[in-house]
Amino acid sequence: MPAIHDLQGYMDALRASFNAERASGQSVILQYLFSGAVTGACHAVIADGALLTVAEGRHPTPTATVSADFDLWLRIIAYHLDPLMAYQEGLYTVEGDIETLLETDAWFTR
Repeated sequence: MPAIHDLQGYMDALRASFNAERASGQSVILQYLFSGAVTGACHAVIADGALLTVAEGRHPTPTATVSADFDLWLRIIAYHLDPLMAYQEGLYTVEGDIETLLETDAWFTR
């Protein structure tokens, strides 16, 4: 995965790393609210296993919303921190369906 330095880079990485075969038949809307060195919101719409949209801004009906420090989230997606342990330690929060969020990790190659 190329180095990610900003929200656009994160969205590009979502697009590039999505594995439709692993997400087959799944439909979710993932939303990310970032703070820290990089602030902003973005979301990804996955319908029937296809990545339909990755866009800046909030979505009105997300399945799960992650609120995290941007640099912390990058460490999590690079497997430098365990996502479940970081969540349990309160390092980031999730509104909505956390089980689905954790499942989606397999849909993106790192």
